[in-house]
Amino acid sequence: MDFRTEIERLVGQLGGAPVVMVSGVSGSGKTTLATALEPFGYVRLSIDVLMWERHGMAGHDYPEEKYPEYLAEAESELLRRLDEIISSGGKAVLDFAFCKRAVRDAYRAFARSHGAGVYLIYCDTPLSVIKERLRRRNLTPGPDAAIVTDEMAERFFAGFQRPDTDEECIVFGGNDENN
Repeated sequence: MDFRTEIERLVGQLGGAPVVMVSGVSGSGKTTLATALEPFGYVRLSIDVLMWERHGMAGHDYPEEKYPEYLAEAESELLRRLDEIISSGGKAVLDFAFCKRAVRDAYRAFARSHGAGVYLIYCDTPLSVIKERLRRRNLTPGPDAAIVTDEMAERFFAGFQRPDTDEECIVFGGNDENN
């Protein structure tokens, strides 16, 4: 099945849900997937983009020790924008790792407390594919392409809390080397 067909099938599964959370390790295909949902009326919200727009690249444009502060600032802005989208009857796709269950639960609770249905999509991508994608992506860093080394990818992959059986989600295969 080609990517476009997979996206159309996925959109059918979502049933117009106002909030979609795209979760996965760096290089798993989150941004590719989130961007593919935009033509279906979803506004893509990305903490990485917000941080890049305001501060640039960690370790290059600002000191690494500022990262937690800037991350908290970006997350607050993302939630403000998400609230606006939900309040206006729009749809949002959150392009964010959601690497911990507690973070996913908090975002689900936020969306539901604002009256929005929410779906979690987990990009299930093998580590070998992730590393290859990141090697290519590292050649042109940008707002959706922070530099991630093989060692970092291994650490992220090992520390990622995959959705458990009690956590409703759609598993999206990320095996395509070209995504």
